[in-house]
Amino acid sequence: MKHLTIKLFSILFLVSLAGCAYKTKNKITLLDDNPLIKELYDKDLEIRELDARTDTINLEEYDKKHREQIFQILAENKVVTPKDKIRSAWILQHTAAKLCDGELTSISPENFLLAYKLSSSALSQLETEKDTLTIRKENVPRIIALNYDRYLLFSFGYQKFGTQFVFDEKTDRMLLAPIDTTLANDREREKHNVEPLSVLRNKYKIKPMPNR
Repeated sequence: MKHLTIKLFSILFLVSLAGCAYKTKNKITLLDDNPLIKELYDKDLEIRELDARTDTINLEEYDKKHREQIFQILAENKVVTPKDKIRSAWILQHTAAKLCDGELTSISPENFLLAYKLSSSALSQLETEKDTLTIRKENVPRIIALNYDRYLLFSFGYQKFGTQFVFDEKTDRMLLAPIDTTLANDREREKHNVEPLSVLRNKYKIKPMPNR
């Protein structure tokens, strides 16, 4: 666990260092998006579309390889542009879940934390570049909320914004995962393109908070 924690924080440190441009003398050269990350992202979409049509794909077989490649690219400090980070975050978000004593857990919830850091860093870069088109098109604030909610849900059993659903065996229905209402207000939800809490409560049945 100690080794895993050190590895994770090393990667997060590299994310914080990565920029979108190099300065050579008085000239700033923008970097292109990483083509390998684009290829992995496109494959990620392709296999999900195929599975949605045929229900024949072992997604984790592909996802595990894609995550390992993203970790390697991160270690080489080659996740640089905002789109690199957004695409990498989507790939890391597809980390498999498992049932443990009747509770849904993740094989590696730290991946969701890393996805959150990557998407947050992408938004910061895009805001600096005043690239509002990409922010809107990719819905980056919503991606940040999704990643953080998923990290909290698979680590502690609740979420902050209200983007995640869980299957309830008692009712045989999908419920909105428990929301810790002390973590975010509606202004922050609006900022992340999430509906107000009152709307969420009217639209969905929310699973109660777990015992702490």
